[in-house]
Amino acid sequence: MTTFAVEAADDGKRLDAFLRAHAELSQSRARRLCDIGAVAIDGVRAAPTARLRDGQQVELVAEQVERSLQLGMPVAFGDEHVLVLQKPPGLAVHAGPLVDRSVADALREHAPGAGLAQRLDRDASGLLLVGCTHDALQHLGGAMERGEIARGYEAVALGELADDERTIDLPLTVTDEPRGDRPKTIVDERGQRAVSHVRVLERRGGCTLVRIDLETGRTHQIRAHLAAIGHPLVGDARYGDADANERMRGTHGVRRALLHGAELRFPHPADGRDVTVTATREPDFARLFPRRR
Repeated sequence: MTTFAVEAADDGKRLDAFLRAHAELSQSRARRLCDIGAVAIDGVRAAPTARLRDGQQVELVAEQVERSLQLGMPVAFGDEHVLVLQKPPGLAVHAGPLVDRSVADALREHAPGAGLAQRLDRDASGLLLVGCTHDALQHLGGAMERGEIARGYEAVALGELADDERTIDLPLTVTDEPRGDRPKTIVDERGQRAVSHVRVLERRGGCTLVRIDLETGRTHQIRAHLAAIGHPLVGDARYGDADANERMRGTHGVRRALLHGAELRFPHPADGRDVTVTATREPDFARLFPRRR
């Protein structure tokens, strides 16, 4: 991550103009990088028109600018073996009947031979692990099965969780409910073991910012587990509280389920070294919890 300090002379300057002056980027490339979410102010993804203040920090992964522009989404880490993308909310991972463009489409066009080692819900934002070659993808798949890949998420849960730390160990199964074309994950004693470790980061305004580390990776595991303990994701139309979601939409502009892939740790496919990648924050999280860096 490359960091630029905002000084008094840059106070009030637009972000894209600041990048042109300090990161040796053209105005159009600077604007495009901001538009795809590849630039952050004080750790929060920012628009090209954002006005800077003295003392802030502007951050981008300078060595991945070309890849980010090609793929149309931020590349948080990358080499010839592996990529870590930061998926924006609303972008589907795979193609489908109601999907105009997906992460898989971008990889197919600009990184032939690359494949996804994990997935994220369409509404979710955050880090996605990609193997750039067949061998790398096999290595990452094996590491995932052995539990060697650690995935840390941040989420905003409805209500204020009583305990600062909690492990949710509830078996889950996917059911075709209610019609058969919209599968839903439910707690079921006959289902697969599913374990989520939850830690409270902050409580505010009737909701709780939590860090969730997955021991298993079942479909919709976080969404189903939080709903099962009575604290569904804020904004989750499938598992959440419709009235509360509408209030959060009107008050805070929440328009999606607030789930973010915040950290990813994995053994590198080439030499096995531990790689840890941390995502920048999303603006909708920052509106609810502005003090967290």
